[in-house]
Amino acid sequence: MKKLVICTCRTYHRIPQNILNEAVKTATDAGITCEIVPDLCREGASGGKKFDDETFVFACQTRAVKAMFGQETNCMDIREISEEKIQKAVKSLVEPEEWIPWFPVIDETRCIQCGKCADFCMFGVYAKEDGRIRVVHPASCKTDCPACSRICPANAIIFPKSNEARLNGALPEAVKPSSEDQTSFRERLEYRKKVRLFREN
Repeated sequence: MKKLVICTCRTYHRIPQNILNEAVKTATDAGITCEIVPDLCREGASGGKKFDDETFVFACQTRAVKAMFGQETNCMDIREISEEKIQKAVKSLVEPEEWIPWFPVIDETRCIQCGKCADFCMFGVYAKEDGRIRVVHPASCKTDCPACSRICPANAIIFPKSNEARLNGALPEAVKPSSEDQTSFRERLEYRKKVRLFREN
């Protein structure tokens, strides 16, 4: 069952009534179940709830929604929404895009559990479970992005669909990251630190 969940932000009244009406009408006309939630933050506070791939969420803070309900949650900021964006969200439920299975595979015989991949990835693909690095959200990986594999010191991350032998597991021996990859990794981390500091200030 396809579902559109709309948070009306009852406490702060951040959702314009005309936008709410338009979203409900568009979803209903497309045969999609529409659930109105008075306060999604209240549900998020209890923890444990997750939205599946067949649910799209309209709320006022998309980063907060992903933090509360999982980074893979399909959501959109309803305050910035337009009729075109509503139609696009509904279309994604009716005709979901086919997932291209581009994702990392960890070679356990090489992995040294340094965690650099998890620290580097911005999309929540990795997590540390029981002291080991795991690929927990493969579908969150961005197609054609093998950056984590390039900086892995043990050459333990395989992207089966990559054309590059060093990244797709074709080479029998491990290949350490090049000085260019290591420099690029440091630069990206520094940039991300600066961006984080800027946002906090």
